[in-house]
Amino acid sequence: MKSKPTSKISNLKSIYDNKVLPVLIDKVCALKIVSEQRALVVPKAHGIVLEVGVGSGLNAEFYNPQTVKQVIGVDPHLHPLARERFASAGIDFISEPLSAEILPLEDNSVDSVVMTFTLCSIPNPIQALTEMRRVLKPTGTLYYAEHGLAPQPKWVGKMQQLITPAWKPVAGGCHLDRDIEQLIAQAGFEVTGQQGFTQSVNIVGYYYWGEATPRDLSS
Repeated sequence: MKSKPTSKISNLKSIYDNKVLPVLIDKVCALKIVSEQRALVVPKAHGIVLEVGVGSGLNAEFYNPQTVKQVIGVDPHLHPLARERFASAGIDFISEPLSAEILPLEDNSVDSVVMTFTLCSIPNPIQALTEMRRVLKPTGTLYYAEHGLAPQPKWVGKMQQLITPAWKPVAGGCHLDRDIEQLIAQAGFEVTGQQGFTQSVNIVGYYYWGEATPRDLSS
């Protein structure tokens, strides 16, 4: 009996998602321009750190072993390289193969949250950011470096919105058109950051980076 075409397509998609895509993401996210963005924020993390979207552990080399006590890495698609890279960097590392939308951590239990090039692919970014805020101490800081919607020039943002539906299936659910700082603020943070093209104007390379602290929502 011949396999149905849909079955073959499903098998090919599974191979791409589980074998090909992780390698592509690791290579792209290790590019110099991306590493330069990581270097702007990751070294500032301290104490007990929650890293959202730890992936293959590309941030490991940027942590300061003198100020970081432990990194708890969450990612629904943990890469085997993550443990190796954190071990090489001399960082105590705990991994959780989970999405940030439901974190298995106590309230006010981490000193820093690190989020680099991951918010674009989280299905429910507000829920994930709300969870990050829950587990972050009131005196803690969220350090982020992301890519997203370009407000200027207008044609770039329009292209990002147009291309995103086709882009997501081949890029691990990545959205090109998310306003990163707006999302962080909506989840209850005060944002102190920068944004812009770090190289020539293009639909992928609009970056957001900086810090955010929990906002008092009681008043």
